[in-house]
Amino acid sequence: MKNHYLSLGALSLFVAACSSESSFQSGSPSGKDAGTTGGGSSSTGGASNGGSPNGGRSSGGAASGGAANGGAPSGGASSGGAASGGASNGGASSGGASGAGGSSGGASGAGGGLSTGGQAGSTGCPSSPPANGAPCTPPWTQTAGQFLGVPTAHCSWGDDPRPSCRTTALCDNGVWAITAPRCTPLLPAGCPPTAPASASTCSDTSLACWYDGGTRCSCSGCVGGSPLPICQVADPPQWSCADLTARGCPYPIPQAGSACDTPDASCSLDCSAPMVCRGGVWQWSYCQFCCPVCAAPDTPIATPSGDRPIASLRPGDLVYSVHEGAIIAVPVLRTGNTPVTNHRVVRVVLDGGAVLEISPGHPTADGRTFGDLVRGNKLDDSHVVRSAELVPYRFEATYDILPASSTGTYFAAGALVGSTFTPNP
Repeated sequence: MKNHYLSLGALSLFVAACSSESSFQSGSPSGKDAGTTGGGSSSTGGASNGGSPNGGRSSGGAASGGAANGGAPSGGASSGGAASGGASNGGASSGGASGAGGSSGGASGAGGGLSTGGQAGSTGCPSSPPANGAPCTPPWTQTAGQFLGVPTAHCSWGDDPRPSCRTTALCDNGVWAITAPRCTPLLPAGCPPTAPASASTCSDTSLACWYDGGTRCSCSGCVGGSPLPICQVADPPQWSCADLTARGCPYPIPQAGSACDTPDASCSLDCSAPMVCRGGVWQWSYCQFCCPVCAAPDTPIATPSGDRPIASLRPGDLVYSVHEGAIIAVPVLRTGNTPVTNHRVVRVVLDGGAVLEISPGHPTADGRTFGDLVRGNKLDDSHVVRSAELVPYRFEATYDILPASSTGTYFAAGALVGSTFTPNP
């Protein structure tokens, strides 16, 4: 199969500002001339035949934000670059030294590092767990406009890197509700001494293994370790490993209620339990609408023949993805759809007018989720969020694809997004 490569450095902005509610007719100009340079015209919202859309002025007639027949989307391609999510006040420290805010597990010091044993840099959490039922005022509130459900913990304490193995406190109706740790060993019997290779075989699907440095591995009966959007059965089961630090998460995972200075950094362990840096504080929440994590059936996906609705794609169809630093047309490896009822999605309007309706837990190309997005955020290098709101879902199923590329990303309404499927190593 002949692949079509484009250098990321040669491209600046890309593909169509298409609405997820529009008809997907490629090659039909829809805008007026916005100007010319070097003898070529730039058409807002239009399309060019045979060229690659460069998202603005073009010496070859490429369309600004248009879909090009035979061309490729450009710009904004982020091959997995996650936001650096260092802990506030000096970075993460597993040693227990804490700065302002005190610590229940380490000595106070001038370093100001994040301590797993206390509330270093806390925005209002007590230095040690309060009594269950003691009066309280919530130390933080969720940032307006986000879709992270309800808080699961306002504050947490403990040395274990796993959130479930820490004491947590939720300020509910003016009193503290304390939850004791629920722990198993970091490496239960049956876990390899070092992190196994993803997709290598395993046998005990109850195993969850945590390794130094932020790698978490689980033995799963689903390819990629997740049953969403649908479980692609793995027989025998496979190891699925994830490096939390690759998504901008400090390690160990910061305490609930501790301060942070990297907006939108994510430490989420699954789609229903967002842990996000918002409003200067690490917020732990539960989101009932964040799973399953897929897109509306009419979401336009960039292909060599123009945009196509995601629901129409089949394994083997060509789509554009980012592969080893270049935009390339690759075949679709997998498709999936998940029936839903009473589901809600984030309706994201981008600065160019493109509209996406995608589940809050669906990943962006850089490891965040659509539920993390608020006005002014960048979705990728070339698209800024104009608005984001949670709306009822209009369809009976959500859809996703996995391109055969190193990143598994694809272009939806011109913007680079992630896939819920996991690329094979």
